[in-house]
Amino acid sequence: MDSFDLGRLTDHDFEVICRDLFGEILGVPLELFPRGRDQGIDLRHTTADGTTTVVQCKHWPKAAQATLTKRLIKDELPKVHALKPDRYLIATSVGLTVDGKDTIRDTFAPYVHTTGDLYGVDEIVAELQSRPELVRRHFRLWLSGTAVLQTVLNQEKYVRSSWLRKRIPRAADTFVPHEGFDRAKAILDEQHVCVIAGIPGVGKTTVALMLAAWLMGNGYEVHEISQDAEEITALWREDTPQLFLYDDFLGQTTLESPLNKNEDARLIDIIREIQEALDKALVMTTRDYILEHALLKHDRLGAPDVSEATSVVHLTDLSLGARGQILYNHVHHAQLPAEQKQPFADPAVWQPIVEHRNFSPRLIEETLRLATRREQDVAAAVRKNLDDPRRIWERIVENDLTDEAVHLLEVLFTLRTATLDTLSESWSWYRKERGLEADVRTFRRALQVLDGTMVAVEQHAVSFHNPSIADYLRFHLNAGRAPMAALLGALVDPVQIHSLIDAAGMADGAGILAQLKAEAARTESAVLETADIVEWSPEIADESEASNLRWILEAAELLDSAPLAAHVVKERGSAHWHGEHVEHLVSLVHAMAGSLLIAPEDVARFAGEVADVIRMELAGQVEDGDWYGAISLYEYLEEIPGGSLSGPPLEALVELALDALHLVAGEDESMLDAEPLDMLLQFLFDQGYEGGADDESAEDFATIQKLVDRFAKLREVPRFAPRQETAAPGPYSNEERDREVITELMKGLRDPDVTPSDE
Repeated sequence: MDSFDLGRLTDHDFEVICRDLFGEILGVPLELFPRGRDQGIDLRHTTADGTTTVVQCKHWPKAAQATLTKRLIKDELPKVHALKPDRYLIATSVGLTVDGKDTIRDTFAPYVHTTGDLYGVDEIVAELQSRPELVRRHFRLWLSGTAVLQTVLNQEKYVRSSWLRKRIPRAADTFVPHEGFDRAKAILDEQHVCVIAGIPGVGKTTVALMLAAWLMGNGYEVHEISQDAEEITALWREDTPQLFLYDDFLGQTTLESPLNKNEDARLIDIIREIQEALDKALVMTTRDYILEHALLKHDRLGAPDVSEATSVVHLTDLSLGARGQILYNHVHHAQLPAEQKQPFADPAVWQPIVEHRNFSPRLIEETLRLATRREQDVAAAVRKNLDDPRRIWERIVENDLTDEAVHLLEVLFTLRTATLDTLSESWSWYRKERGLEADVRTFRRALQVLDGTMVAVEQHAVSFHNPSIADYLRFHLNAGRAPMAALLGALVDPVQIHSLIDAAGMADGAGILAQLKAEAARTESAVLETADIVEWSPEIADESEASNLRWILEAAELLDSAPLAAHVVKERGSAHWHGEHVEHLVSLVHAMAGSLLIAPEDVARFAGEVADVIRMELAGQVEDGDWYGAISLYEYLEEIPGGSLSGPPLEALVELALDALHLVAGEDESMLDAEPLDMLLQFLFDQGYEGGADDESAEDFATIQKLVDRFAKLREVPRFAPRQETAAPGPYSNEERDREVITELMKGLRDPDVTPSDE
């Protein structure tokens, strides 16, 4: 039978669990009192006639029985004599022997009735083993189960990523369940899919990791998805419980183009398949503002499949009490000497931290991790980093790292994620541009300095350890701390100039923009070189020549570059555009029409070329009988200035649409979709066919209209709205009690039985 490692619980965890456990054992509800004002009471029940039962909780998992007995006699016995409860029980995570119980019973008589009122770790574990539902209600208790720990800590059978194997146990040590986690878990339990959104550093990835631990404990394999949703298809195994964890699935910063390669459509298909599967689950994380940005570009993400599976982790989910426990857990588990942990026990130290407006589990974690052998006053370092979150990386990058390591970070910023070979090549060019040594040994030394601290190396790919480092590097470049000319001379991948242009276009990118303009010739050359490697793909979401030209035009406007704009408008002719994605061509027409760098006559010429291409494609669709494709092209044609369809081509399209109306009206409605039906009716209405009594197709119109109305009702589900969802739910509740709980919890950092000096 499963046992439990109660030593992995905090004092507060232990007391809350004892409240529920002894409430069931005694069959009465118990009040939970914060220590300090408890007068010797942790848990209490008082009947109507005044009979009082008290349960005293002592969570000292590393203490000896003799130490427990001495402390009970010294600290608690005087309080018991003053209280005179009718019954006094003791619950402790220390093991109790028969002789030890006899001593405590005799000392606390008559309040302790029998040794049966003394529950050591073995008795508590036995009671928990008989109450699986209670265990599952307390996530950290469930996580301390030996079977679960064996799964989480020895994960080779269950986890296929070394990153996850490192992160899950570490996250389990410091995790504090909160409302955001409960919401996400409920969604995952119900739908098998959960999208966790929230601001940077709030703990989205930690929630995802703990959901992974939850499913691992129930026999699921966990697979990290690092590139795109297509990996899920490759990893999918029938009859095998699997969780797919897709961290930052929309990218880590707004510099990245979300959902390349038609991934929005692939994701929706996979989400629907997982929701139908009994043994599959998908957890994805993203920053809420990036999800909002992606919704503007990928309408499919607004579908209920995504919006109903989205759970936003609010900063206010981290109540005052949860913040205090997060701080305590991180300090308790930090690789710091006891004398550096003890100051956190002072309310004057911890209270400004847990109540700080910039409180962030990530900042706490990173400060404590980097403080080892670096800070004498760790508590002061935490406070300073909360006052200025950028400081945590600024000090390291600007003062502590070698030049070759800083140069690697600067190059990695432009690459975002890169293979070792690509990173090494670009870094070498960058160093040579700066007249510095660029041999393989120096590169490896720089990577070794950064690995595990600021960058992560996984399967020969290098990326930033967390997104806040990339955010700092953007500030670093914006401040002119890296020579832009050298960076431009070190480009080996098109993504690098995309990164720089995107960074220059951000609200805080004026410095980068000025530097790119100062290097106009090199910048323009790098932008134009991206056109040389664009390959046509049948996927609409992939880059095409037209979409690349639109990006070049956006860069031209940002840089105020006439040469780039001239490249966009150079003569090509309509034959050149045949076979291009119509969506991309129409988008480019709109971009050119809105640009001040392109003459109206050039816009008109290109719009005419695109209109000719669409008419040719449309005629082919009509001839093939593809009414949906033909009407879609007609709608695109209507968007183009001067674009129109008339005469025989329009008559042929109308005839095709009427035939389709009759055909669809006779089909099984389970095979139909709302969007094409809407499009079909709207097109015919626009052509004057309204389904009136005189219309030969009136019956077909009525049938389809009923279906459209029915689909519309089914679609009446609120879309995910990040701005609304991330609004603060309200002020913290019961803050006074939370402060009392935190005060007592933090005192454990001074207690050698709770925080041994050799930790």
